[in-house]
Amino acid sequence: MEATIWILKTLVSLLFVLVGIFKLTLPKTKLLDKGMKGLINMDQKQIKLAGFLEVLGAIGLILPSLVKIYPLLSAVSSIGLALTMIVAIKINYQLKLSVIPNIIILILCLFIAYWELK
Repeated sequence: MEATIWILKTLVSLLFVLVGIFKLTLPKTKLLDKGMKGLINMDQKQIKLAGFLEVLGAIGLILPSLVKIYPLLSAVSSIGLALTMIVAIKINYQLKLSVIPNIIILILCLFIAYWELK
């Protein structure tokens, strides 16, 4: 099961790092063109902050467990990323966009947090 958790943590981390880097480096118009329609009501500063927090959360998901220093921080990061998904679900629902990918990522984050806290 340990290998499964590491695979899930790696996949979730890669997802958040890639999306976060996109938000940090691309203008809002390009992000909207890439399908990130939930960002329509956000300004560029909010998008960059979200991207920074997503990259930070992804690093926090992997690094503490990897170096075995405060591995509990991986669970904290996973909960933070789950909260990000709750906000994304709310925004996408209000905009009448699909929330299914957000729900799947939320479940994965909560599972990782549960496993890390177990």
